[in-house]
Amino acid sequence: MNLFERFEVLEDPRDIRGKKYKLVDILIMTIYGILNKHEDFLNIAYFLELNRDYFVKLLGIECGKTPSHDCLSDVYAAINPQKFMEVFIEWTKDIVKIKSGNVINIDGKAVREAQDKINGGNIPYIVSAFLSDVGISIGQVKVDDKTNESKTIPDLLDLIDIKGCTITIDAAGTYMPIAEKIVSKGGDFVLKAKENQPNLLADCKFSFDNESENILHDETIEKDHGRIEKRKYYLYNDSKNMISDPKWDKIINSIGKIETTREYVGYDKTTVTEHYSKFA
Repeated sequence: MNLFERFEVLEDPRDIRGKKYKLVDILIMTIYGILNKHEDFLNIAYFLELNRDYFVKLLGIECGKTPSHDCLSDVYAAINPQKFMEVFIEWTKDIVKIKSGNVINIDGKAVREAQDKINGGNIPYIVSAFLSDVGISIGQVKVDDKTNESKTIPDLLDLIDIKGCTITIDAAGTYMPIAEKIVSKGGDFVLKAKENQPNLLADCKFSFDNESENILHDETIEKDHGRIEKRKYYLYNDSKNMISDPKWDKIINSIGKIETTREYVGYDKTTVTEHYSKFA
């Protein structure tokens, strides 16, 4: 289904009197604004006004104007948020199917603009899944105050279709239940090995320090604003029996290492960092 067909099923709770815009048109215009990196109704409305002729022609808006930020705010306050999320997720599933095989990045973010004034001024924290090539969020879950990001990620994975996709998560996602969930849903993963998994990190380091064969290697050099950054990439595809934890060893197919060297021109300063990842 296309975007119109997906969102036309949403019930419009507004009074028909004085209604200038179809609900589906407002939803589509808002999505355009978000895709252009506008995060609040004021900026979205300004973006729509700047591109008024385009949207009036695209959607056939009879009044010849785009909605104000008050109009956008009122509409989203009126619609059923649960129904909207269900339809939105179904639409993003369509995109994921078309983009099957691409990368989905899962990341946590503090929403500082949405400070919770009711619950002591706490800043809400959400975990989102981004379809990297398209640049949109295909699902998000709020992290409960009494839990953490790693326990919320499986709930997010339950919402989205990841079959045939590669899931990338920072160290917050390097836990066995998350890796097993990804594999069970037909996805692959790239997970970082950091200090939160000391034994896993030690195994990765040991493998690269003691194995000289069967390691693929590549490197890049970038120069920008007085800084030279050299990156060396290593991939060890024959990593079975190199991970001491049998559960991880069973699920991991490869391990990788990135060595980054930064030289600061004119400052006689060089830094070297190493990152390790696991692949399934």
